[in-house]
Amino acid sequence: MSGKKKPIICAAAALAAAGVIAAAVWGRQYYNDRYVGADYYARVPADYDVTPETLYSDSGEDVGLGKVYSLTAYDPQGEPRTAEFIVHADRSALPQPGAYLYIGASRQIVLSWSLINEGDIPPAALEKLKAGD
Repeated sequence: MSGKKKPIICAAAALAAAGVIAAAVWGRQYYNDRYVGADYYARVPADYDVTPETLYSDSGEDVGLGKVYSLTAYDPQGEPRTAEFIVHADRSALPQPGAYLYIGASRQIVLSWSLINEGDIPPAALEKLKAGD
């Protein structure tokens, strides 16, 4: 191998390694932002309209009846965020006004939700939820 080719090969290998590392870091960050959740708590407001409506896919296809919920949710320390999620009426009962919800949410999406009892909500979050009454 000539002396001129060795630095070029080393530079190419270093550049490829940097690319692999950058892709791994980006991939991990994407995964964490999208799929690693935290606990939040919400209450369906008393005046929230829970009438089922036709839901549509991104391509405009009718996917059945349900409801899009957009609620203010609080973490255990009482910090707010907006939680948006869809409930399909044929798969689950629609949460009714006054219902308390546990919401598992990543930075980007709601991963899960379930009905819970008031006593299961951390005090700081419950205080914020009750202040909204």
